[in-house]
Amino acid sequence: MLNQDKTLDSLVSSGLIGSALGLLLSKDKEEGMIIGGLLGAVITATMKANQEARKTNIPVYIKENGKIFAIDVSGNKKFIKNIEKSTENFSGQFKLK
Repeated sequence: MLNQDKTLDSLVSSGLIGSALGLLLSKDKEEGMIIGGLLGAVITATMKANQEARKTNIPVYIKENGKIFAIDVSGNKKFIKNIEKSTENFSGQFKLK
């Protein structure tokens, strides 16, 4: 698994996966390569941040179906609490002052 992670990391960081993905998804090939390269950098940064976060032994909190769960380093999910739906009606547009 560690070897696969290193291989994926090197492919993404070298831009091969990101650029190829961008080429597949975009009609404008130059723009697709740029977007794909950025996407590859984001994926790499996210993977590395996730790995570093796991080393801290601090649980990750997620929201799922109106509930909050904590996921520990070993992947165990623990229910924390229900989230109440907001009764406020927010406008789609607003002005910053």
